[in-house]
Amino acid sequence: MTLPSDLAAGAPCQPTAKGTPHPIRVVTSVTSRTVLGSLIGLLVWAQLPVAALGWTACVVQSGSMRPALMPGDVVLYQPPPRNRTPAVGQIVLAQDPTRPGHLLTHRVYQVLPNNDLITKGDANSTPDSTPIRPTALEGVARLRVPSIGLPVQLWRAKQPVPEAILLLGLAALLALAALPLHSRNRHN
Repeated sequence: MTLPSDLAAGAPCQPTAKGTPHPIRVVTSVTSRTVLGSLIGLLVWAQLPVAALGWTACVVQSGSMRPALMPGDVVLYQPPPRNRTPAVGQIVLAQDPTRPGHLLTHRVYQVLPNNDLITKGDANSTPDSTPIRPTALEGVARLRVPSIGLPVQLWRAKQPVPEAILLLGLAALLALAALPLHSRNRHN
């Protein structure tokens, strides 16, 4: 057995006992499997309310809601209540009144007397100029899953270099998790 004092003195590193996995392989395997398991867990967590409760999941595309929501976060939205207007301060998903066919995620800034909503991105200096009709509401934010939608956000933004780095990192994690703990070449 090599003691820490032997390592400090420059003693040669002894091979592990026969049948014992190498510590570096164990640490690498455990770390990569933990990261992969966490990613899978986050993906399940992001999709479970969608499948079980009929919620909507969307990937944040811009930084208008920083610091509460970051690009690449997945936000889960509960369908809006039928007879209730979202309260000031709640984050809502709505059809964007200035860009037909697009969705907008902003915080309710003000509720007008006719129940139209004035929204504002947390990172924006002024409220949105066009009110949102209650019929344009798609949901009220209930859950944020950080960064799990980053590959989707990068793909939609057509950023191939960060996307390639992410894919290479995932491939490396998969390769490290698949490595056997024991070396095939055992030293006698």
